[in-house]
Amino acid sequence: MGYSSLSYLCESRPDRFLCLNCKTLVVCVRGQAFVRHCIEDHYCTDKSEFGGGVCYPNEPVECTCETPYKFRVDHYDPQRFFACSDVGSKPESYKCPDGMVFDENITQCRNEAGLPPCTKPGTFVNPENCSEYYSCIALRHGWLQKFFMCNGNTFFNERKHICEDPCIYKFMCDSEGRFPDPVNKQRYFECYLESGQLKEMRYQCPQGYTWYNVSTGVGKCVEDYGISRDDHNFDHCSLPQDWCPSNGIGPTVRGIPRTFRPEYEGDNIQTASASQDLNVIWVGSKSKN
Repeated sequence: MGYSSLSYLCESRPDRFLCLNCKTLVVCVRGQAFVRHCIEDHYCTDKSEFGGGVCYPNEPVECTCETPYKFRVDHYDPQRFFACSDVGSKPESYKCPDGMVFDENITQCRNEAGLPPCTKPGTFVNPENCSEYYSCIALRHGWLQKFFMCNGNTFFNERKHICEDPCIYKFMCDSEGRFPDPVNKQRYFECYLESGQLKEMRYQCPQGYTWYNVSTGVGKCVEDYGISRDDHNFDHCSLPQDWCPSNGIGPTVRGIPRTFRPEYEGDNIQTASASQDLNVIWVGSKSKN
């Protein structure tokens, strides 16, 4: 029986024998694909003696069970994988959902875009690209992961479960004290009065620490255990440089003007170890002499 959906495999090889996966041989006849399933203990392998693919006993070894209690990705098709209960046992074949491939390192299907693996049900932002998010649905034997994208210049707010513009969370001082950065949990603002006006400076906790509010205007850097909190809307995101429009020029420190805008990557950020004093985060570039 011809398989028109597989005929693309035969376009450049109209009369060949090809391996589709460990247990499936594709026979190309005049550019049309025909499928043959290998019998038990036979696997599809490429052999010059046969002029291409052939169902052959116990070869290639990449399609057999060499190690007990192990999941292995199919030698030809990364969307497929098989489980081995013992050395030499019959491989139990499985297939990941469309758009996903099997990752032997985490022993589960993952999105081809490289999304983090599912460990609990819910909807989560992709920390590598916050305009992307995904849902994890628990199945009987693993997870179903679905991929989504926000529209326009919006990011996924994991706390609210909506896509929105992160630039709306610009911090403004309304009293003296130390206050959390509403976008990034590792950073905080100091608000102080100078010449009758409230001014602000932005600081960063040492690597591995997060800002914790003790009370209004009072807080401290504590160890970050990866727990999301309600006072941070984009815990896992770093906004690209110049993502948000400039909101004016703030106070000058060490001769460097600071622009108030919630952008982080690309800033001249001075970090500190846990034993060092915390350093000011500068936004903007230092002028050349």
